[in-house]
Amino acid sequence: MKQLVLLSFFVHLHSGTPPIKAHYPTIDLMTVRTDPWVINLQRVIYYTDTCYAIQFRDQSVLNAVIIKTMDLETLEQLKYFREGLTTLKKGNNGDIAEFRNYSIKKVGTKKENSWYILNYDGAVTNFQETQVNRMIYIINNFISNQN
Repeated sequence: MKQLVLLSFFVHLHSGTPPIKAHYPTIDLMTVRTDPWVINLQRVIYYTDTCYAIQFRDQSVLNAVIIKTMDLETLEQLKYFREGLTTLKKGNNGDIAEFRNYSIKKVGTKKENSWYILNYDGAVTNFQETQVNRMIYIINNFISNQN
């Protein structure tokens, strides 16, 4: 009897229907920069969890459009990203904020017009001081609304 129940269970599982692919709602918190070198700050809502992501075009590839998504799996990691930007803003040319799977480097000669280079999984993008200020502002507002 147990064999019949198990057999019917496995036949049901292998009935030939493909598995349903889940689509998770993604909310753009902010477009940091538009085309052609897009950078977006996003919130992805899973079943019971929320993930955050930085989506950007890889600037190391010029002959194709490759979009990378850097996952920040928790609100805490989003805070660390913000702290890295804040610390680099106050820092000197050449300072690097290194994290487990990405790094941000400050380059430039003028404090008010510095550039930042984000390196994630072999992909690279850069952004300016004004874009850093926008990201910090949006992340701060988002975090304060979560509490």
